[in-house]
Amino acid sequence: MAANVYDDVNVYSREIAVPHFDARPVRIVDLAKELGLSVATVSRALNNSDSVRAELAEQIRSHAERRGYVANRLARSLRSRTRNFVGFLVPDIENLAYSIAADACARYMANSGYQLILAISGDDPQLEHSALRSLIEAQVAGLIVAPTAEMTPSTRALLTGSSVVEFNRTAGLSKYAVLCAEEAAFARATRHLLDLGHKSIAYIGTTDSLSNGHERLAGVRRELANAGTGLDPLWTRLLPPTEKDGYESARALLSGPSRPSALLVGSSNLSMGAARAVREMGIHVPDEMSLVVYGDSRWGELYEPGLTTVTAPYQDMARRVTDIVSRMVAGDGGIPFGRTRLEAELVVRRSTARPASESAGG
Repeated sequence: MAANVYDDVNVYSREIAVPHFDARPVRIVDLAKELGLSVATVSRALNNSDSVRAELAEQIRSHAERRGYVANRLARSLRSRTRNFVGFLVPDIENLAYSIAADACARYMANSGYQLILAISGDDPQLEHSALRSLIEAQVAGLIVAPTAEMTPSTRALLTGSSVVEFNRTAGLSKYAVLCAEEAAFARATRHLLDLGHKSIAYIGTTDSLSNGHERLAGVRRELANAGTGLDPLWTRLLPPTEKDGYESARALLSGPSRPSALLVGSSNLSMGAARAVREMGIHVPDEMSLVVYGDSRWGELYEPGLTTVTAPYQDMARRVTDIVSRMVAGDGGIPFGRTRLEAELVVRRSTARPASESAGG
């Protein structure tokens, strides 16, 4: 059962402190005052008018970029100022987790009278900046963001004054975030393998430069430490969350002179790639190796044997994030600050069993 827990407002970041949250976006009048210029001069420069000297115009545009200024382009062209759109930035729509979340968010936002605009960052900070800028220029009422690991300072400035809720990952962009309780989930999955008698556990997971990758790894390490052991660096891979990386990493890891008795995978895309590699290599699961994957449990049912799966509550997360965004854009000041964490479920199937050596020994 999903649990809603409002934690403190502290955010995951190795280098970035909790940001200052301004109440409104940067305006032309702000830029003019800061630069000691007239509003007309700044406006003409930002509209690429030839009446402003090139050198001065470049200084004005550079300052505007640093301050995160975005022109209200729709307001210039549309007679109506009603904002009925919410933007949702995801790293990868082919990732089953985000496709489930996007579909659910679209339905829930529609029930609240909003349409969802989907944008994809590809986990590329520059594409992320471009996508978010386009959404803000479209004057969306709010933003749901799954941030990249290396968001640029200019992108952070861009979001100043916007109604933002972070989703599945956090990088200190907002007072609000809706997340999965990743650390607890992966501690539980690790404990499941330890209880079966596994002592050599390999882990393939999302890079720990992403908040969810960091928390999953922390859960594995915590539970192994509680058992008086740790992750073997030779059997640990931290990667970009792509199916290709999962496949190639699993093949390399499992082709070594020794093989772990269990493999735990910490990403939906990585899981698909790793499961394919295990099947192609002819490794008998669970007789030769136990396998635990991550993501929507439905695809694990299609594998033979059925895969034990850490299942994140993406439907419930989508419902929660749309509720927060809807209340934010409606001006509801009573939303508790902090992170909402929803519990994941460990769905145990036949891909996990006692190690072969112990089974043989009775």
